[in-house]
Amino acid sequence: MKTDGTHPTTPQSVGIAWCAWHQGYSATARLVRDAAGARHFACFSCREAYDLAPIADQP
Repeated sequence: MKTDGTHPTTPQSVGIAWCAWHQGYSATARLVRDAAGARHFACFSCREAYDLAPIADQP
């Protein structure tokens, strides 16, 4: 919690993470679930190509 009593905002990016789909590092990687329900990071282009929604954007 910040000193003014508010909570910090969630960052839009996780920094650099390993994309499980194209097997490389990416600055746009976000946590997603695969078809089996496992959690992996996927970059923007792989999320678009494989229709993967970031976990943070799901209800």
